[in-house]
Amino acid sequence: MELAGRSKLNELEKVITEYQDQLFRFAFYRTGCFEESQDIVQDVFIKVYRENGHLTFVNNIRFYLFKCIANACIDYLRKNKKLKLESIDDAVIPVNIYDEEASNQIILKEEFNRLENLLHELPWEQSETIRMRVFDNLSFVEIASVLDIPVTTIKSRFKYGIDKLKLKIETLKEVNYGLQ
Repeated sequence: MELAGRSKLNELEKVITEYQDQLFRFAFYRTGCFEESQDIVQDVFIKVYRENGHLTFVNNIRFYLFKCIANACIDYLRKNKKLKLESIDDAVIPVNIYDEEASNQIILKEEFNRLENLLHELPWEQSETIRMRVFDNLSFVEIASVLDIPVTTIKSRFKYGIDKLKLKIETLKEVNYGLQ
């Protein structure tokens, strides 16, 4: 029994090492809350460990984990919809200039702000599809499965969203360089 538990833990450790950062970023872009995103990812890994035993029954572990995180984020947002989510600018991120993790958190916050500024004016469906494709590196099929909608819908949302972003970026360049 001890050996089986150790094997299960080693298997989960490998999965955590490979996917933890991607899953955290995925949760963070959905919740906008650093600490809650960490908790969501940790809770999903604990749930996977307790309920599923070995992960060999899962055909695509990456998709499985993204689906679990997406569902956990939806649950979190439903439970906390009365609460005001903290602004990314107000997020408390412990900073230690010698700490690589803190530096990565600052970079993540800056990346999030740039992303949100660009995606803010797009319809939610388009911006969410772009986030999942570009930043979470999910395929169109995986996005369709996570959102439970047809692949063709995902592809059109992505295309129209990208077209709008290109137009917005071109407009910003013209304004910034005085080329109007």
